[in-house]
Amino acid sequence: MKHRQYVQAIIGALAFMVISSCGDQSSLQQGSVNNNTTMAKGSEVNALPVKGKLISTTAPLKAVFGMIWVNSVENREYIFDGAQWVPHDQSVGDFYKAKELKAKSAPKTVALTQDEVCVDGDPSCTPTGAHGPHVAFDCKICHKVGGRLSFSRTSSPTAYGTGIPSPTFNATAKTCSNIACHFVPPGQFSFYSINGDGEAYLVTVNYGGGTGAGTTPTWTGTSGGCSACHGNPPRNGSDGSNVWHSGNHGGQGPTGAYNQCQFCHPDASSPGNGIADTITVPALHTNGIVNVQAVFRSSCFSCH
Repeated sequence: MKHRQYVQAIIGALAFMVISSCGDQSSLQQGSVNNNTTMAKGSEVNALPVKGKLISTTAPLKAVFGMIWVNSVENREYIFDGAQWVPHDQSVGDFYKAKELKAKSAPKTVALTQDEVCVDGDPSCTPTGAHGPHVAFDCKICHKVGGRLSFSRTSSPTAYGTGIPSPTFNATAKTCSNIACHFVPPGQFSFYSINGDGEAYLVTVNYGGGTGAGTTPTWTGTSGGCSACHGNPPRNGSDGSNVWHSGNHGGQGPTGAYNQCQFCHPDASSPGNGIADTITVPALHTNGIVNVQAVFRSSCFSCH
């Protein structure tokens, strides 16, 4: 009996050593259980390992899309999908299905507040010009509500204070200028990707900048859509981020599921041609953050 227990202990130790020896991995300090991982931003990205996997008993406090964490208690790998840790194995599909079923069965309550009540015939219920296309956005996104007609420099998105001139409205030409919603400020997005040697590497790409077609939109104009602020899908010169928006992501063509906006972005969707036509969550789309939350498939793990 003692001999068998000794052999089992040796096998367990060897199994742990196999995982620990995969790549140039970093080990987090042990601490209290914490699964409230948030996206690393700015200088926080510099603290992440350039290569390999994180090994610890608890989930890391900061992560970026595609990071791999080995839960040393479970002896199991997880990958960060942009919002949560999901199994980095064949069971990932079942994980999302179970979560979807749980969400569908949860009780839902929807209530209106008095300020959302609109009386038919009230001028505020008959928007003009570009109010119609912007109907999904709260008035406070663009305006200081109540009083003079003016743009708000402090509401979301707060890009007005990052080197972009103050927004203006030309009452004669009926055009808006320097509107943050029609400009994507330059930034960087970091994620992990599997290289040719099978290791996970931290990659940082640039996005945004430039003027864009809609930086001075006409209030009564009807064209624009997604391309008023960025390409549809977005492109960034020869930047490595274009692999996602190439129309061949995941080895599929533009009509494939892996090339639709909603596969990686929770705030936009496309009808099946790889070109966005709907902003599904305006609050996310105007928060100044690149929202990437993939619905991983096991086939994704050859690159992630």
